Amino acid sequence: MVTTGQWSWLALAGQLVRPVLLTLKPSAVYLVIDDTLTLRSSCKAPGSQIHHQHGNKPNLATYVRGQCWVSPAMIVRRLNCDPVALPLLSRLIPSAGNTGKLVAANTLVRSVYRLFSGIKVRVLVDSWYMRAVLSSRWNGADLR
Repeated sequence: MVTTGQWSWLALAGQLVRPVLLTLKPSAVYLVIDDTLTLRSSCKAPGSQIHHQHGNKPNLATYVRGQCWVSPAMIVRRLNCDPVALPLLSRLIPSAGNTGKLVAANTLVRSVYRLFSGIKVRVLVDSWYMRAVLSSRWNGADLR
C-alpha cells in the first residue's frame, strides 16, 4: 500500500477488524454510530460550516464553525472483560448537497457489514438517527 500510494479504506478497516474477531471470538458485536464535530477556523476547509454546539461547553460559543464526521465504532470486550471501542471508518458530511448524517450512516453500515459475516451485530445509535430512512434499510436484502 505504501509503495503504490493507493489503498482501500475498507480493506484497512478489515485488517483492523479481522485480528480482533479472531482473538476475542465475540458472540455479538456492537456497532455504534455517532457524529462528531471537528472545530475549524477556516471556511475553506472541506465541509466546513456553522453548527450548533450541543455539548454546552462553557468555553465554546453556541454556534461554531466546524466539520461534521459520522463514524461507526466496533465495541468488543477485551480478554480481561474491559470494553473497548475501535473506530472503523469516518465520513465527512459535505456542506452542500443532499448528503446528510442519515445518508452517511447508511453508507457506512453498507460498507462495513460484510466484515462481520457470521456474527450477530447490534447497531446502537442515538435518538437523532432513529428515523425510518435509516433503520428500514438494515435488512439483509437492502444491504447486499
